[in-house]
Amino acid sequence: MKGVVKMALAIEQIGKYVSERHAEASANGLLTAGEVAKKLRKMSGEKITAAELKPFADEWHHGGFYKGGSGSTMGRTYFFYPDTNLTELAHKVLAERAEPIVTRYFFSAGFERQIGRDGRKRWQPVAKFEALDCKTDDYYPKKIAITQQDFESLKEFEGRELEPYESFSHFKERVQKC
Repeated sequence: MKGVVKMALAIEQIGKYVSERHAEASANGLLTAGEVAKKLRKMSGEKITAAELKPFADEWHHGGFYKGGSGSTMGRTYFFYPDTNLTELAHKVLAERAEPIVTRYFFSAGFERQIGRDGRKRWQPVAKFEALDCKTDDYYPKKIAITQQDFESLKEFEGRELEPYESFSHFKERVQKC
């Protein structure tokens, strides 16, 4: 069959379908993020969740089918090696929490639907500026971080059409010439 992706599945002891690599990781004694979170809660007294451990995981594997918004999807299970230094990991998680949330400024392309002269719909890329509260600039990887000064001076040009493949610096230069 052309275009069909086949994935080897295994059945865990609880009867759930998971990837073979997930089953191997469990059999080899790797700890799931949930198991590590439970140990960290007992050790530190802080409420640490498995979701907070994702960025620090050693590896991940497909962890079974779940009902999603668009049908059935594969979940991810994050694993840690048994010799992971839990004290150091707890400090990393708590340091991540302590990082302040600040307002950061971003530029991105939005799209507006337009009707052409021939009556057909087309999508026109337009400039979009946002001020968002987050911890780091890379929290939104599809947006370009800009300075507050650029945000304030260019906000009035929001909705202005972008040229094909136009970068932020080219857009800034173009609108400031006008």
